[in-house]
Amino acid sequence: MAFVALKENRTPQAAWILAPIALLATVYSAVMNVLQMDSGGTVQLNVMFTIMVLGFSMVWLLAERIGNRNRFVTFLLATLIYFGFLGVNLLSGGFGKDMIAIASLAAISISAIIFAFIITALNSPKPFNTARFIIYIGAALFSVLLIIFSIIMFIFYPAQNMPVNTRIAELLIAFFFSSLIYCAGLLPFLILLFSNSFWRKRFEAVLGIQIKIPIEPPPPMKTP
Repeated sequence: MAFVALKENRTPQAAWILAPIALLATVYSAVMNVLQMDSGGTVQLNVMFTIMVLGFSMVWLLAERIGNRNRFVTFLLATLIYFGFLGVNLLSGGFGKDMIAIASLAAISISAIIFAFIITALNSPKPFNTARFIIYIGAALFSVLLIIFSIIMFIFYPAQNMPVNTRIAELLIAFFFSSLIYCAGLLPFLILLFSNSFWRKRFEAVLGIQIKIPIEPPPPMKTP
């Protein structure tokens, strides 16, 4: 829809956003074939995948509309787009128990990703190095997820008959694997946003920072 409705996306360059989507969809399909989950679990994970991947793509497809503003306004608009996509899927999928659970997990994940980008953008110099940005956002995502998982596990779901060490072990395992999955999911998009000039401009417009492009030295002049 965003390709057709917005004239700035009616270009072959905009279609490059489909590359990370296709890559992640292929990996996701392969993993699901290995796991051989039941139909109910498969449907829930399909909805989760759609919300996280396509919702994230929507932010960048609308980047020219929300970018080049005050950072607070841009981040707020990006958050509304991401959560708006979640809301649309929630309305279309109904308000059953399973859908509410998926929506809650998606809301937690979206919050973690948004906060990770905000923290990284606010702490990145202008211009910034792409490798440093990936390290920063990975560290920020790990930190945010650890805080969120800790709050959920120890405040909202306290266990009365389980040793603290066991709870901490469960927390670290859930946090570690979730962080790896989200980082792996973000990486194809970040590679596109860094390497493609069309998408790099949108990335810079949304985050308010400039990517440092290494300049190759000119070849030495031949002396006669």
